[in-house]
Amino acid sequence: MKPLTRLVLSAAALSALPAVGTVPATAATHAAGTVQQARPSQTALADQLTGRLGSQQAGAYVDGTGNLVVNVTTAAAAQQVEAAGLKSRLVDDSMRALDDSKGRLDLLAGSAGTTGLSWGVDVVSNSVVVSVPKGADDAATNAFVKRVRSVGKNVRIQRVPAAPRLMVGPGDAITTGGSRCSVSAIGVGGGTTYVVTAGHCTRIGATWSAGGQTVGTRQATSFPGNDYGTIRVTNGSLPTSNANLTRVGRPAVGTQILKKGSTTGTTSGTIRGYGRTVNYSEGTVTDMIETTACVQPGDSGGSLQGGSTAIGITSGGTTGACRSGTQSFFQPLDEALQSQRLTLK
Repeated sequence: MKPLTRLVLSAAALSALPAVGTVPATAATHAAGTVQQARPSQTALADQLTGRLGSQQAGAYVDGTGNLVVNVTTAAAAQQVEAAGLKSRLVDDSMRALDDSKGRLDLLAGSAGTTGLSWGVDVVSNSVVVSVPKGADDAATNAFVKRVRSVGKNVRIQRVPAAPRLMVGPGDAITTGGSRCSVSAIGVGGGTTYVVTAGHCTRIGATWSAGGQTVGTRQATSFPGNDYGTIRVTNGSLPTSNANLTRVGRPAVGTQILKKGSTTGTTSGTIRGYGRTVNYSEGTVTDMIETTACVQPGDSGGSLQGGSTAIGITSGGTTGACRSGTQSFFQPLDEALQSQRLTLK
């Protein structure tokens, strides 16, 4: 397939335009499904309630029927939630207790036995879930898992198919040298346009192209710790667009989402949680979003979105076939934009 003579760089249409250049014929594309989100008014009300309830709340999520559920630890708090017109659920541990356990684990990030592991608060199960690859059975990992079990009764071990990996692959979407990544969003600041992508992408090259045309040069990189980067668009004849994305946000846990990237195209899933700590072999990143959407090498930097809301930047996940138990991790887009003083174009 020949490159288009006029390239429109769009974060939402496919994050990195598979029609520009070539995408491996074996790259799988998965059906998008229907995106459902909690009503903004529900989410705002849940935020108000959880703020007011303090130590009696344990987060909120969207259940399988699309209702927003607020976890509480007392009957009195449950009455307040129900009186506000939302569903309540009595649980054992408050968000403060869960965050405390996660904080204790974060102090161990990057230590022996943590490579390939991830963890975070799972409001649906009211626990801190530590994901351990099924094949990780070495002495260091086993010792760490044993140590984890002593952190608290609200910490749960979950075996997952494989360790998360950063998503960089050879090919042609936005490229530097022989590496390919994808676009999350188009940002603007001070009259200049920027491509927002993953930090582990921008750190490997300074000059980026798409479909045979120059896009621009690296402006910022934050990895590890975070995983975002920006490319300053220097090609004045290159049209850029966020398509249907008009706002940035963090929908409730349980919300159905789409991921768009240059390898797997559009895949769907649900948000599993925020604040995840992921221990890649290249370094630890924190405050990631976890979803069930399939990602593969080359999708790095791609767009996590729900409806017209831009949510995150593809960081990494389990590689291989898109199968049950897939984990994918995303850098929150709002943090990346705020750090660079950018807004959506």
